Amino acid sequence: MSGQDFIVPARSWDNIEQVAQGWRSKFGLADTPYTPIMEMMEKVLDNRLNCFTLIPMAAAEMGPAEGYTEPDGKFIWLREDVYYGAWAGEGRHRFTAAHELSHWAIHTNIPLARAMPNQKLPAYRLSEPQANQFASELLMPAKFFTRFDCEHDVMERHGVSYQAASNRLDYLRKKGKIVG
Repeated sequence: MSGQDFIVPARSWDNIEQVAQGWRSKFGLADTPYTPIMEMMEKVLDNRLNCFTLIPMAAAEMGPAEGYTEPDGKFIWLREDVYYGAWAGEGRHRFTAAHELSHWAIHTNIPLARAMPNQKLPAYRLSEPQANQFASELLMPAKFFTRFDCEHDVMERHGVSYQAASNRLDYLRKKGKIVG
């Protein structure tokens, strides 16, 4: 979607984890740390299954937005630099692609209400935090983390940016989800 946040039906982070792991299982990735996000999106969901159309868009048309998922699920736009960067394995762009897929997977055909900037709502009721959580679960499943991991281990293993790796480590440590 855009930088604008939307109020969506509440989802717990545990529910989002279950849904993301279901996606990984359906793609045969349950025991694979690296998620081939662009192959999933373009080769399978777009080209083979016709679930949506993935469209690289010129930066002039997208402005500052890096991606947009049409609320009815017909298409996902990725700004050209993001599209090509994700195919090249650039961590931040891979996360952006996964974030847009998240909107498609959990926010298609649901009622959306624009959240006002001064509105104080819990993250589990907002589209952007939900999509970030889904993207994190899809790209960096907790089962692959150990207590010895640092950001660089996560970056290398999961193909994500330093910031995504750091956020994920912080979240998993805070929740006590790193068992190994």
